[in-house]
Amino acid sequence: MTNHLGRKARLLTSAIALGLIATTAQAQSGGRFVVAVDHEPQDLAAQGAYKEVNAPGLRNVIETLIDIDPQTGAYRGVLATSWDRVDDSTVRLTLREGVTFHDGTAMDAEAVATAITFVWAPSNSFTIQEYAGPGTITARAIGDYEVEVTSSEPDPMLEFRLTLNGISSARQIEDSPAAHFDTPIGTGPYRFVTWERGQYWEAEANPDWWGLAADDVYGVSAPMFEEVRFVFRSETSARTSMVRAGEAHLAINPSPEDCQAAANNAGYDCITSPSDAYLYGRLDQSLHADARLQDMRVRQAIFHSIDYEGLADLIGMASVPQGQLGTPDMLGFVDTLEQYAYDPDLSRSLIAEARADGVDVDGLNVEVVGRTGTPRIGSVTEIIGFFLNDVGINATVNVQSADLFNPRVRISGYAEEAPRAMMQVHMKQNASGEFGVNLLGNYACPDIDDPAGASRSSVYCNPEFDAQLFAALALSGADRDAALQELVTFLHGEYAIIPLAILDRGYLIDADYDLVTGVDHRVQLVNLSRSE
Repeated sequence: MTNHLGRKARLLTSAIALGLIATTAQAQSGGRFVVAVDHEPQDLAAQGAYKEVNAPGLRNVIETLIDIDPQTGAYRGVLATSWDRVDDSTVRLTLREGVTFHDGTAMDAEAVATAITFVWAPSNSFTIQEYAGPGTITARAIGDYEVEVTSSEPDPMLEFRLTLNGISSARQIEDSPAAHFDTPIGTGPYRFVTWERGQYWEAEANPDWWGLAADDVYGVSAPMFEEVRFVFRSETSARTSMVRAGEAHLAINPSPEDCQAAANNAGYDCITSPSDAYLYGRLDQSLHADARLQDMRVRQAIFHSIDYEGLADLIGMASVPQGQLGTPDMLGFVDTLEQYAYDPDLSRSLIAEARADGVDVDGLNVEVVGRTGTPRIGSVTEIIGFFLNDVGINATVNVQSADLFNPRVRISGYAEEAPRAMMQVHMKQNASGEFGVNLLGNYACPDIDDPAGASRSSVYCNPEFDAQLFAALALSGADRDAALQELVTFLHGEYAIIPLAILDRGYLIDADYDLVTGVDHRVQLVNLSRSE
């Protein structure tokens, strides 16, 4: 079980000892633990376990076969006890025996194979497809507790993709597929109770959780609470107020000012650390975009109009990227690249040059659109709009909820609004430790006839780039690193997507508790412990 991530894990903790491991002797202490999150999930389908920002807290209910240890960054078993490579496109896993889903059905190889194939099926159009890789992923049982997972194309990152795949009840998938989206049935330490739309979702401790009897269970504690509630509060001030008033034990994404205030408050703390999340501006320029955005001078003017250092300061708990959508510890990172310079005079001259050549730049209006739940998205979109207008590019600003934003940034949404000029300001996570994942999801040419594809939110289209990318995705090791670096360097000169900021993430937490998490910042209560 080798760690293929090639990166150091970074802990989010206020005072937790690194040597802590899970124990099964700790009893539940009762009561309800309340977490204030910044948005309501679109659904609670098992596939949502792949990204915490989409369904905060879901991994308390839905577990995976493998996960990433937040302390070491290594792969470790959860519902699988071991796994081996069969060939370039297949991984064989041995499952943990004696595990049951919350509906009482057995978690055996047939159930797991059903869940994996369901989650990755292109026909289901789940958002996890952005991490699908070069091929279609399917699974089959080869014994009572052995399963083979196969990609239709060679995939060195298949183990990583299994850290994303939530495993839910096969009976529900087969008999009540509609319920799968709002009534998650998993194997986790907490089992789903209710979802009060617009308010919260809630789960209760699972007395039959396999981890209570296992000596190799993940986390730092057994479930300590009878209930856990995830309350939806989009306003940062509202989440902060809940912690201050004792109405919540944990609040995600506080402002830097809230963190500073916590230093002088004995009742709660602020804990922060780097994350695998980045903020970027996807600038429409493919298939259904306004033709004026195809002009390199116009795109360059947009990129050079933004004060990236000022933007990072505005966001707080953020840093300026190095001209690419990742950090130096990622496979494919190019250390010689630099962030695009803030040069409004250059932007104005580029716009003037395009205008002189007959490009109707004065008729162009760029919609800077963001999604609620993204840190300081209102201020971020407003300041980007200001920067564009300041250099002579007309811009309007729009912040939308996920149910409005998400369909617009997929290829089917592009076609409905064509032609359009949009910069999608969005936060995205990449826990893979390499650039292959975000190059496929962000830059491979989207297919209007395949709205479920991995690149369905891509705003770029270059067949030569695609051919080189898919060749790179079949490589491994140093060859993969070199091929990805070549692609990253090429994209830097294309002015396709703006790397706006690398985000830290933070929490306000009741002073009675400590929390540990890795760069993926998953809120899992088995990683919660009482303060010493």
